[in-house]
Amino acid sequence: MSLQMFPEQTAGVGTKISFRVTTKKPGYVLLVDIDANGRMSQIFPSPELIAESQEAAMNFLKPGEEMLLPNAVARKRGFEYIATPPLGPTAVVAILSDRRVQILDLPDTSQKTRSEAETVALLAEWTNQLRVPDPETGKLQQSNWSFDIKRYRIQ
Repeated sequence: MSLQMFPEQTAGVGTKISFRVTTKKPGYVLLVDIDANGRMSQIFPSPELIAESQEAAMNFLKPGEEMLLPNAVARKRGFEYIATPPLGPTAVVAILSDRRVQILDLPDTSQKTRSEAETVALLAEWTNQLRVPDPETGKLQQSNWSFDIKRYRIQ
């Protein structure tokens, strides 16, 4: 999985940020923001976008295709990602699940001085414990997860 951001390294408060996600295997894409205070929040798909969408698999991505965000459908439903305080080093993590997932109940942790490797390790450990309901049987099953992280600074 690969995540690109535009702008890439710095963004002023109020700057609209866009993303391009590609993958070599099919899956469901989620984007998580980690602010300068270490707080995590899911930015795509947002609960509002899910509630307003008729599309059950709006975050599904096929291998070799790219997902551009915000895309026309997401913009139409009010999805934009705009740089907001707190100022400082931040990151966006792209997460790919092989099972249908639209919302993550993210861990409530804050740690300003987390390295990229520590952030991915924390998310990998946390997602490894998640179980996703099988749509046919309803049984909870483990999912396979992939990650990519992009660091940037809000100034």
